[in-house]
Parts: sequence; C-alpha cells; structure tokens
Amino acid sequence: MKRAIKVLVCLILAVPVQANELQLLLQEVRAEAVSDRAADTERIQAFKGDHDRQRALLEEARVRLAEAEQRQEELKQTFQDNEVALTEHSDRLRIRSGQLGEVFGVVKQQAQDVRGLLNDSMISAQYPDRVDRLSFADHRRIPTLSELEDLWFLLQQDMTATGQIATFSAPVVLASGETLSMNVVRVGPFTVVNDQGLYLNYQDSQLRVLPVQPDGGAVKQAQAFVAGTGDTLRLDPSRGNLLALLSQTPDLKARLAQGGLVGYLILALGALGLLVALWKLAVMVNVEFRIRGQIQRVDEPLADNPLGRVLLSGQQGVVPEDTELRVDEALLREAPVLERGLTLLKLVAAVAPLLGLLGTVTGMIGTFQSITLFGTGDPKLMAGGISQALMTTVLGLCVAIPLLFCHSLLGARCRRMLQLLQQKGLALLVDQQESRGHEHRHVA
Repeated sequence: MKRAIKVLVCLILAVPVQANELQLLLQEVRAEAVSDRAADTERIQAFKGDHDRQRALLEEARVRLAEAEQRQEELKQTFQDNEVALTEHSDRLRIRSGQLGEVFGVVKQQAQDVRGLLNDSMISAQYPDRVDRLSFADHRRIPTLSELEDLWFLLQQDMTATGQIATFSAPVVLASGETLSMNVVRVGPFTVVNDQGLYLNYQDSQLRVLPVQPDGGAVKQAQAFVAGTGDTLRLDPSRGNLLALLSQTPDLKARLAQGGLVGYLILALGALGLLVALWKLAVMVNVEFRIRGQIQRVDEPLADNPLGRVLLSGQQGVVPEDTELRVDEALLREAPVLERGLTLLKLVAAVAPLLGLLGTVTGMIGTFQSITLFGTGDPKLMAGGISQALMTTVLGLCVAIPLLFCHSLLGARCRRMLQLLQQKGLALLVDQQESRGHEHRHVA
C-alpha cells in the first residue's frame, strides 16, 4: 500500500506518461494488493491456531490441578488415618507393656552408661567389638531378648576381666606414629604393658605407647614382670589417667623453654656467675695454700704470695714510719687482687631476680593480650604467658640464691686473708721496733 501511494504521488507530480505505461502500473498495484491480502490471511490463520493451542494447554493445566487437589485430599485423609492408627497402637503398646516401659527405659540408660565405661576401659583392647553390641541404647524401639542378654553378658565379662591378668596380641601405636601388632599384658582395667616393658594407654579405641614413661625403674620392673622373672608391677588405680597426665607433664628441657628468651638469659648469667665463683674459689684456695706455706717460713719471704710480698715491702723500710707506710701500700695493692671477681658475682646475683621480674611482667602482658583477643573461654591460650611469668621468676631466684651464698663465702675468706696480712704486717712492724730498741739499749 505504501508503494502504491508513492506511485500515485509520482503520477500527480510527474509529467504525463503514456497510456500503456499507466495500464502496467495499475496491474502491478493490483497484484501487490492481492499479495498483501494473502499474507494477512495467513497471519490471521496462524494467530487462530496459536489461540486454539493455548486454550488446549489451559484446559490440560486445569485438569492436572484438579487431579493434584484430589490427590492432596486423599493424602490428607491417609495422614489423618495414620495418625489415628499410630495413637491407637501407642495406647495399645503402653497398655500391653505396663510397667515394662519404665524397665526398658532403665535398661537403655544403663546400656548408655556401660557403653561409656567400656569405651574408656583397657579391657576393650582385648575385646574390641563389644561396644557395638550396645547400639540398641540409641534406638526408640523396645530392646530384644538377645540385646538384653548382651547387656548382662558384657557386665559379667567386665567384672570377671577386672580381676584377671591376661596376655593377648593387639595393634599398638608407637610414639613415632607407626602401628605394630605385639603381645601385651593387661592387669585388670588398670595397666597395660607390652613385651618391652613400656606402659600403654587406651585412647580412641587404640593402645598407644606413652611418650613419657614412669621413672624410678618402672620400665625394668615391667620387663621383668612380662618375662616372668619378677612379681611386682606398678599399677595406675585411675585406669591410665595418671599415666596419661604424666606424659603431658613437661620435662626440664620443656620447663626451661617456657621461660623464653629472658629465661635463657638468666641461665647464661647464672652460668657466668658459677664460673666466676669456681674460678675465684680455686684462686683463693691456691692463695691460702701459699700463705700457709709462707707462715711457716716467715724469715724467708717469697714474692709468689700476698704475705711474702707484704713482708718484702716491710723489710725495705729503714725506720718504723717508713715500714708502716710500705706495709699499708702493699696491703692496698693486694686487696683489689684478692677481691677481684666478687663485684661481678654480686652484680649477677642482684640482676638475676630483676630479669626474673622482667620475664614475669612480659609473660603477664602476653596473657592479657590473649585474654583481649580470645577471651577467657580457653585457659590453654593463657598458659603460655603464665608459664613464662612463673618460670622466669623461679630461674631468677634459683640463680640469685646460690650466687649470694657464694659471694658471702668468698667475701668472708677474702676478708680473713686481708686480716691475716694486716696482722703479719703489724707483727713485722713490732719486731722491727723491738729489734731497734734492743740495739739502742746495747749501744747505751
């Protein structure tokens, strides 16, 4: 149609054409009009077909909805009937069971308690599948006669095995994580040892070698017991709990590691102080030995000991005043030599507790930081800071106390030697004065 309108507009605006050309144009316009009417008819027919299909689908959906609603009603009625039947059966079961319902409840509770006991019992290492026979404790149904007999049998088995010493083969988890099958000896529910005398613990349904064995010859005693050459064995009355706690107790190396950097610094200072104290003690013993030898030979002073050097200095004096000055000078020279190292020893003894206090403060800071970040729900998060605080204090005191005794002992010996030197120096001065007095009287 648009094309025809354009053609007519062209005819009006254009110059006149010939008659045959107009006739051809008219025929072309008619043909296009017929084609447009045919296309419109086809579109109308297609639309009607789609409308019929949509109507059929709608009817089909309505039918399915009706069937679903009918099925819903049927299921609802069935559910109601089942509820009524279940209530009737429950009432009938309660009436028929009577007081047995309470009995069955007690039996299930007892089975749960026994199952918890068997899970932690070392006897279960010899009978590993017996806990599964108490699975009826988790069911709502009434236990059968065989299940009740299993409960009775397991109770009787546990009581009997409690008083027995049994040898059997079982898989054992070593400290390295490797699992090996070996012969073990079970003493009631208290203790289990392997053929090497190592104590075992029953955990997570497995026998495990304790990482820390009891000391005091317990392992050798267990080896003799397993071999049949001994009749004594240490038992754990807590059924392995004390030995498990013993394995978690840190040894000396772990204790020292808890002190951290401050703890190692305290130990280093303690070692330094101990070396100084031993060196000073050896020096003073040597000096005392030489002084005792010099006392026996007062008339022959030697320069290899403090007393000999004091006597040599005193003998160089001409008059008593000169002798006294020379003796005092010699004593002043010998005092720093004898007291050498005591100041360092006293300093280390004083610094060690201060470092322990420093470790205590840093440990408590770490503890409060853990509390700030994670709260107080888990005490293990605070254990590291508290351990550092306590261990540094202990290390500081353990270093300071012996060093203070060493300082006091060495200081007393040093003062005693200085007093001895002073006494001998005064004795030399007195001897010179007496000898000069005899000379004056002899001259007179």
